Amino acid sequence: MILLEEGNRILQETVSQHINLPDDEKREPLDVRLCDFDDVSYRVQVEKDNLTQMKVSMAVPCYHQIESKGGADALKKYFGDYQCSPEAGFDLTVCIKFDEIKEDKTKLVERLSQMKILVVGGVFDHFFEALNSGSPKTEPFQFDIRSDTRVYLFPKADRVTVIFSIDFTEAFDKLIAKVFLNEFVLARKNDRSVGAAPSCSFSENPPQELQSVGVNESRGVIGFMSFPVLASHVKDNKREPVIKTLQTFRTFLQYHIKMAKSNFHQRMRARCVSLIKVLNRAKVDAPSEEKKTASGRTFKRA
Repeated sequence: MILLEEGNRILQETVSQHINLPDDEKREPLDVRLCDFDDVSYRVQVEKDNLTQMKVSMAVPCYHQIESKGGADALKKYFGDYQCSPEAGFDLTVCIKFDEIKEDKTKLVERLSQMKILVVGGVFDHFFEALNSGSPKTEPFQFDIRSDTRVYLFPKADRVTVIFSIDFTEAFDKLIAKVFLNEFVLARKNDRSVGAAPSCSFSENPPQELQSVGVNESRGVIGFMSFPVLASHVKDNKREPVIKTLQTFRTFLQYHIKMAKSNFHQRMRARCVSLIKVLNRAKVDAPSEEKKTASGRTFKRA
């Protein structure tokens, strides 16, 4: 299985074009809008009246839910020197003044391309940091990472259980997702090479933890994926990779469902071509017609 890129490549190329612009080249105005997974959208602006700075804005549907639970802290941690008032229609905006960039430009471009990962990951970091410090949070928390997926975090003294409530709009996607998630759990159990990774479980019924927040029925979702993250999983430099992998799990699932459907269609088309060849070989050649000469004699063409 393939893990997706952490950043947005289009966003990376767009901001890199202006941040790494050579001094002898003229800077041009820019206004680019683009979208990402999880209903996230961006806008990159270099205004005609102010070519000395670039504004990068991002709209995240769940930002107001996570703002007080690590979202604002993550924004300050990674973009504190560049924060400015959000543009209309967006949840946050950073302003990059080209002449005042003091850090490595390559790292800045990489950080901007991972803006969604870093900001949304703040809510996971909020709970994992407390767990790692020995003073874990006590209150559960939930937020909608996208319109069809809700994430629940249940902190305990030795772990934080992360539960994804997953659903899809298309019936065929739901069927593939159930098969994929069950196979995902079996692969985790049978593969010894991932022994140190968090365990996982999938159930069509709500796990026991969800009863404390009033979720006793599936409410139309296909099921619940649970990841109990222990303190050892988020110790020291392990925390950042765990956060990035967890929050992109829903997108990871969507990607592999699309790849599975593409594979199914490819195999069906190949099978159809094979059957058409068999039918063509089974066709009986039409009998040759008799020819007659002017005198009335018949002959067959050799």
